[in-house]
This record gives sequence, structure tokens and C-alpha cells, in this order.
Amino acid sequence: MGAVSAPGVGWHLVVPVRGGPLSKSRLQVPRATRASLAEAFARDTVAALVAGAPGAVLLVVTADAAVRRWVRDAGQHCVQDLGQGLDSAVAAGAAAAHTGRVAVVLADHPALRPEEVRIALAATELLGPTVIADADRDGTALLTLPGGPGARTAFGPNSAAAHEHLGHQRLDLDLPGLLRDVDDAASLAAAVRLGVGQHTAKALTRATLPGMQATIHSMAEDGSGSALLDDGVEVALPPESAVSAGLRHLRVGQRVSIELDEEGQRAVRVWIVGIGPGESIA
Repeated sequence: MGAVSAPGVGWHLVVPVRGGPLSKSRLQVPRATRASLAEAFARDTVAALVAGAPGAVLLVVTADAAVRRWVRDAGQHCVQDLGQGLDSAVAAGAAAAHTGRVAVVLADHPALRPEEVRIALAATELLGPTVIADADRDGTALLTLPGGPGARTAFGPNSAAAHEHLGHQRLDLDLPGLLRDVDDAASLAAAVRLGVGQHTAKALTRATLPGMQATIHSMAEDGSGSALLDDGVEVALPPESAVSAGLRHLRVGQRVSIELDEEGQRAVRVWIVGIGPGESIA
């Protein structure tokens, strides 16, 4: 019996990564936090692709020196992004592939699972150019096309329909981590509920994110306690963190919004939307 090929043989996986402080501008957090989260999303996306398709060639398209360092440290390949937009970056990656099949995945899928990568590539293996829409049904979660120069893509608003217009067959697959890209606080919360990769989980524990969601885990008579973030990390709640927001009787199991200190270990503020100073229900 012959050897079984590793999943992904014959594929080039193209991942454009912008990098730098302007990444993920719709995340309403401090610029440094946003940059660290964007890097974490990219690293978890790349890790899932590599684990799910070990036989594929992974090409990260970037102009950012920091991104090039961690990609090369991970033993993967970089392609120069000429800074002319996302479609140009994808075209550069496809041209570098020369031949074979190309699958494009943007670098904002922190809940992507290796088994989802295997399923998606297997499902599109015998098809022509294909588009898999994201969880919102209008963006592109994965796009396949032939390798080589001259790739035409249409990333941006309503890209799934735009790619269909270019001739890509639309394929619907139930792969929650692949379909959940992250652009804003709501989509980040959805990814956390699915379970994010180790880089994103670590970045979240260090970040001070307005509105990060948590569940009260324990409470003492003096008002101190602990809470569980949605990624399972337990953080301390000093009494003053809730009192400053007008809360005095939190109970175990209650859902709250939380801001963390720089180490990501203690709450500096705990509140419930609509309750306390400066809060309103809109």
C-alpha cells in the first residue's frame, strides 16, 4: 500500500497580513492593543492552516517587518506586499504560487480549527474557483483560484457576491471557526464564544478592552471576588472595581462588562450596561 499524502498537498495557502498599528481599525480599543490583537489573530489563523494542511505551501503576503519575523520564525514563507490594497496582495500571493490550487484566507480567523481547514480544502478540491461566504453571508471566508499571475479578486464590502460575479462557485459549509472573521467587538465576542487560539487568548488576557464580557465566579462578603472571562481565564475583582460603577450586590453567575489592568489579572472596572454613573440603555 502506498503512502498517504499529507492533507493540503498541491495547495498554496495565501494569507495577506497588513500588520502594524493601523490593523483592525474597527476594534474600538487603544492602538497598541489593537495591533497586538491583530497579530494574535494572524498567528492563530496561520497556525490552524499549517496544522490542518501540513502538505500545503503557506504564503504570508505582508510589507510589515514584524510580521515577516514571526512568519519566518515559524518556518513559513513571506511574499512582499506592494501596498496597493488587498486584491493586489492576494494577486502577489497567487503569482508566487506559480501553479496548482490557491486558497486565500484573510488573517482574522482566530477561532479557525485545523479540521475545518481539512474539510474546506477537501470540499473544494475537485471544484473550480470557489467562494465560501463568512458568517454574515456577505464577506469571503475562503476563496480558491488557480495559482499563477493575473488573479482577479474582489475583496471588500459584499465580496462574496462580487466573487460569484467573477465566476467563483459559492459553497456553503458549516465550519464556524472558518466563517467567523473578526472586524469589531461583536465579531470578536462571537469568536471567543467559539474558542480562540492560544495567541488570541493570551492577547485578550493582557488587553484592556472596553466591554469585555465576563461571568461572576465567586463573591465574598467584603465585595471582593473573581470573574471568568469568556475564554475561561479567571481574574480577580477587588471591591472597588464594582463600587466605582455603583454596583454593590453582584451575584455568582451574573454577566458583567469588565476592564482589566495591564497584566490582565485584575479588574479595574466592573459594570452592567445601563446601571451606574455614565451608563444608559440605548
